[in-house]
Parts: sequence; structure tokens; C-alpha cells
Amino acid sequence: MARSPDWRILTDYRDKLGESAQWNSATGEFYWVDYYGPTIHRISADGKRKDWTLSQFASIGSLVFYEDDRLLIGVDRGIYFFDLRDGSVTPFADPNHGRPDIAYNDAKIDRHGNYWIGTVDATETLPRGILYVLNRRGKWRIGDSGFVVCNGPTFSPKGDVLYFSDSMGRQSLAYDLDPAGKLTRRRVFQKFTEGDGIPDGCCVDVEGCVWVAMYDGGKVFRLSPSGERLETLLLPARNVTSCCLGGKDLRTLFVTSGHAADGSEPEGGAVFTIEVAVPGLPEPVFKPI
Repeated sequence: MARSPDWRILTDYRDKLGESAQWNSATGEFYWVDYYGPTIHRISADGKRKDWTLSQFASIGSLVFYEDDRLLIGVDRGIYFFDLRDGSVTPFADPNHGRPDIAYNDAKIDRHGNYWIGTVDATETLPRGILYVLNRRGKWRIGDSGFVVCNGPTFSPKGDVLYFSDSMGRQSLAYDLDPAGKLTRRRVFQKFTEGDGIPDGCCVDVEGCVWVAMYDGGKVFRLSPSGERLETLLLPARNVTSCCLGGKDLRTLFVTSGHAADGSEPEGGAVFTIEVAVPGLPEPVFKPI
């Protein structure tokens, strides 16, 4: 049953398109990005916000944690290191090999330490998006392909299932995942209707349930490992984009959002938080061998 909880707004900043909600358990910090800023945001353990705007890029789709106070960021032109100490940006990789009209989007590190990142067709009409994986030894592989917009991904508590948002297909997919980053047994985890919205970013809790942010739907779903809809939380912003579980006990659900096209939602672009009953899991750090 859908409910409208008493959401708190994390900061007065409003993103054009908030994305890539990530909690750093080691530092007690919350990170996210504004896709069109393009800007990296951080709320430190003392509640202060710091912003880094990367004007040399057109967009930033994601961030993940890397060792030595660095992030890996997926931008329109490739994957880069971002150094939190001095704000410097250094090229890392471009498995897309410069194909035109493709940008990097959502990314996560799986429980085995592999780095997953998807791409998006700039026109959001052609199935040119690819889900890539990089293992800790530095070898790239295509996990799956043929998507218009790659979103997610997230992983089961044991790391043996990858969940993925095929956004324009209005479906969440599930795959069996081995430690080397190989996907098998692709299946539909959940189909969504136009009224549900478009599946975007997602995260998993300790019970293996999947939280999915629904763009143009104004809600997040909590789905059981078998795909049953357990909870539907409504938000005061229609374009809900990403979510993660964090906070001191990993029971704070953080949800990012974007502006409404007509400017009708004063809270569109806010980061929302609420306490939930079941905690999440710490996000791994990418540590190459």
C-alpha cells in the first residue's frame, strides 16, 4: 500500500538532476551528484556541505569510492579519477572508445570488488547503452548491452545477484553474478507500468530487498528478493532518481530527485531522507590489485 511519509530535506540545494546517492561508511559522509551541474556534493559527518563543479564536462552520471581519498566518476567523455584532497581530475579509462553521443551513467562496486558502470544514448531513443564491468586486475568486459539508458546497478547481500534498471524498457532485470564479474541467467525481476514511473537508481538492504527510485513516478518501491512489492513510499517530487541506505546504523534512506520540467515542484531537485526499519550494507571501495 502506498504511503506518504514525513520526509526530511537534507539541504537547501536543489539539483537540476540529482543522481548517484552513495554513503561512505568509513567516513560517515553522504555523496551525490548533479548530472547537469555537473557537480559532486558531499555532506560531511558534521553536516556541512561541500560542492565541486566540474565545468570542463557536460554531465556527470555517477561516483564510486576509490582508495586514497579518490573517487571514480563517470562523465560524458569517460571515467576519471577525482581527488577529494585538491579537486583535481585525471583520466582513468574509456571502454566506450569515444563512440559519439554516448555518456557514462550509473555505477557501483559489487561485493567482490568489481566496478560496474553503464552508458546512455544521448538521445534516449537508441539501444546503444552498454553495461561494463572492470575487475580488480584492470580487465574490462561487457556485462550486457542493447539498452537505451543503463541505471542501477545494485547487488544482493551475498553478491551473487546483480539487479539492473533497464529504464526505457520499464523493467528491472536480475542476473546471477560470479566473483569474476560474469553475468548469467538474465531474467525480468520486475515490470513497471507508465503509472509506476521509470526505474532508475536502486540499492539493497540486509534482507536482500531492493529499493528502486521511480523517475516520473514520484515514489520508491521496496521489492522482496522474489519481486513482491512490499512498500511504496510517495515523495513530493515526481522525478525521483537514486537512493541509498546510510547514516550511523545504515537505516537512513537517502533519495535524490530532479527538477520538474515545468518548474511546478518547489521540492524537485531536493535530497530526501527518512528512517526505515531494515538497514543497508556498506558500499565497497574499488581497490585494484
